[in-house]
Amino acid sequence: MEFKEAIGKLQKSKEFKDWKKNSPNSVLTYAFLMISPDVEKEWQVGYFNPKQETISTFTISEKIHRNPDSEMLKAGSIRELDVPKVKVEFDKALDTARRLQQKEYPEHKAEKKMMILQKLGIGQVWNLTYITKTFKTLNIKIDSSSGEILKHELLELFTFSK
Repeated sequence: MEFKEAIGKLQKSKEFKDWKKNSPNSVLTYAFLMISPDVEKEWQVGYFNPKQETISTFTISEKIHRNPDSEMLKAGSIRELDVPKVKVEFDKALDTARRLQQKEYPEHKAEKKMMILQKLGIGQVWNLTYITKTFKTLNIKIDSSSGEILKHELLELFTFSK
C-alpha cells in the first residue's frame, strides 16, 4: 500500500474521524514503514497535538488501529508533513536507495529497512535506514518531491570503546 493510499484509508475510517473530532488541531508529522521479509508491511503514522504536546499513532494495514498517545520530549522540532508535495512514493524512493546502495556500498547488503517520511531542516524527505549484514547502518535521505538523494552515510551500528 502506497503512502497516499494509506493516508486516504486512514482518513476515511470511523476510528480516525472519531479521534479527529476530539483532536482538531493535530497535524500529520510522520509516516513510518518497516520493510523486512518476516514482517507484514504496515504503515504507522503520527499526528502531533500541539496543545497537549502528544503524538497519536495509527497503524494502517488491513485494519486501522490507534495506539495509546505518547508525550513528546522535544515538541519544538515537530514539523507538519505536506502530503500534496509527496510526489515520490515509497516504492520509488526505495528503488532509488537500492540503486545507491548497490553502486556506493555493494558489500553492505540490507538485512532490514526502515523508512520514515518526515520534515527535517533539509526539507521533506524519505529517511531510509538500512541495517546491514555487516553491522552498519546506511542512512539515505531522499527528497519526497523530486526524488533527489540529499544525503547518504554509512555508520557503525556498534562502537566499542576501551
